[in-house]
Amino acid sequence: RCTHSTPPHSFRKVASISRCCHAVLRLAKDGCVHTKDDTAALQAADEWEITGLARFAAFDLQFFLAGEPAFWYAPGENLTPAQVVCHSLVADTGSRQVSYALLLIEHADIHENDLRSTAPWYGLEPTASDMYAFLNGEVDQRQSRETVLPNPDEYDSLKSQYGVM
Repeated sequence: RCTHSTPPHSFRKVASISRCCHAVLRLAKDGCVHTKDDTAALQAADEWEITGLARFAAFDLQFFLAGEPAFWYAPGENLTPAQVVCHSLVADTGSRQVSYALLLIEHADIHENDLRSTAPWYGLEPTASDMYAFLNGEVDQRQSRETVLPNPDEYDSLKSQYGVM
């Protein structure tokens, strides 16, 4: 949760942002970005990058988004596809979010080691493991029952809908 005391519309003017704001904004229900003005200000700032489901469009996976997109504070750093997957799962590892993350993993050919090395920073190690177990047809080898994996037939249909092979 972001507890930064500076109003969201001022983020681009802040030179030193506390560590809590280096986390993904707007993924938690009480995130810091709430308005279209906040979104516009963050999009205009070079050090902030759109992430989460909104970032999937950069990989030709376009989803309908309810509300404002998530952002990541990353001065001079490009987000990796593995980070984008993690950002999409931080607040929700339900079937819908996991299905979309699986699409990006397959579409962007995210190597298992890349996601496994990124996931611990976000507390998503079991989720990353479970997703690759699903993709490898080894659902019985799951580490955690907290990750809600999609029905395989429904996931295949989703892959077909988005052109992911």
